[in-house]
Amino acid sequence: MSRDWTLDAPCRDEHGFTPSEDDFASEADLRRLCGPLLATCGPCPFRAVCIATVKPAQARFDGIAGGRLWWGGLVIAALDDVFEDELTEPKLRASCGTEAGAQDHKRHGERVCPSCRQAEREMAARRKAQKAKQPKQLQLDFA
Repeated sequence: MSRDWTLDAPCRDEHGFTPSEDDFASEADLRRLCGPLLATCGPCPFRAVCIATVKPAQARFDGIAGGRLWWGGLVIAALDDVFEDELTEPKLRASCGTEAGAQDHKRHGERVCPSCRQAEREMAARRKAQKAKQPKQLQLDFA
């Protein structure tokens, strides 16, 4: 790219993508402030470079970057058409291959590696199976 991509970004003249910390106190406040602006990122061809520039996970960013709403560096909302390859490559971590490893990747704004994704799926299946084994509470009808 020979010229500054921000000159062509759909959000160029928009305000509110990075609200002041004085403007919100909770995740719900941030969603209320920024949620309506998220659609601006829909047609944007610069979402991946936006994330690479802002580095929202590393900066513990609050606001909109790359078609995602970030709070403390974690994605709390995203457009339906965002792609995982817009995020950075996963780094091999000591926790890889575990559910905690998947959370580490997400916390660092990376794609989840295949071994962590598999561990996450297996844990979700185990939780679902355990929940199914739990006795159901009986409802008595005294009518």
